Amino acid sequence: MNLKIPIAIKVFFGFLVVVFLNIFYVVLVYQLSDLNDISQIQRKQAEIQLDFLRISQTHKERAQYYIFYSFFQRDISANNILTKSSDISKKLDSLTWELGSLSKRDSVVSQSGAYNPHLLELIEKVSTEVKKYNRNYTQGFKNLAELNEKPATAQNKKSIKITEEFIEESENKFVATIEEVNQMLDELTQNRLQDIENRFDKAKQAIILILFVLSSFAMIFAFVFSRYITNSLRKLKESASYIGKGNFYFNPSGYPKDEIGDLAAAFFDMALDLKKAQEELVKSKRLAAIGEVVASVNHEINNPLMIISGNAQFLEMSMENYPQDIKERVRTILEETERISQVTRKLREIRNPVVEDYTSSGEQMINLDKSSGEA
Repeated sequence: MNLKIPIAIKVFFGFLVVVFLNIFYVVLVYQLSDLNDISQIQRKQAEIQLDFLRISQTHKERAQYYIFYSFFQRDISANNILTKSSDISKKLDSLTWELGSLSKRDSVVSQSGAYNPHLLELIEKVSTEVKKYNRNYTQGFKNLAELNEKPATAQNKKSIKITEEFIEESENKFVATIEEVNQMLDELTQNRLQDIENRFDKAKQAIILILFVLSSFAMIFAFVFSRYITNSLRKLKESASYIGKGNFYFNPSGYPKDEIGDLAAAFFDMALDLKKAQEELVKSKRLAAIGEVVASVNHEINNPLMIISGNAQFLEMSMENYPQDIKERVRTILEETERISQVTRKLREIRNPVVEDYTSSGEQMINLDKSSGEA
């Protein structure tokens, strides 16, 4: 008993292994999809570090205003210092919130699922030490401004000196803490880049392994399956060659019981139909030749005919005072051009040429009235 197994079933079993390997590949890619999230976290971290550099620059401007105030004690310098201090304070609040949000995102993509202790330490340093020293600097300057408004007594001068030393100490600690924050951000950046590199290396190794297995299986399967297909197709090609030489009969047996066998049977049926189609082809070629001649005639006749007709119509309209016989000649030209135009239209409408004897000597011509669609 010959069991008919479709090629689709054979291909299905062959590619089933490929499907499982692709599923494994998709799972691997899904597990490594957080690389994009890590890159976004790193980009946000770089923006935060840039903001801390801007805070350092703002503090340098505040320090310059403080120097001007120390010499001239002008209100405009004091106002500028307080404005810069307020800007730094607002920016520190914003950065604290951004660091907290960054820590949550980092814990989501972390392999351990825990919060990064270095990042938590950074948040603690910013929310306590950096903010504290900035507040101390600002409050110290406010106290200094109030002391400068009072009379210059010995006690007041001593208080001013103590306050200036406090401001200087707060500034030094603020600058040092900002530098520590930048160093911690640099370390976090290096650790994150190393993490990305490690994950990428693992992904690359897994992808290379999967591609190797897929390629090996694909080559083995393609070799075996192609031999099966090409042998049947080679035999089918030989049968097609017989048909091409005019031999419309061949034996469709000996082919596998699948779609190729069905194709061979279809070839057999096609060969029988080809003989009938060959007879129709001769007739079709004849009609095609007539169509080409008609198209050429229409093109070559209608163009000059339109010029002749147009000029004749112009002459007819311009010959109001001419003799009647001349007018009749022009009218004859118009009638004959219309007759030629009708002939070309009938040529275009030929559907089934009807040939009739034209002379007693046996010459024939196509009857346009009977051959056109109007017949």
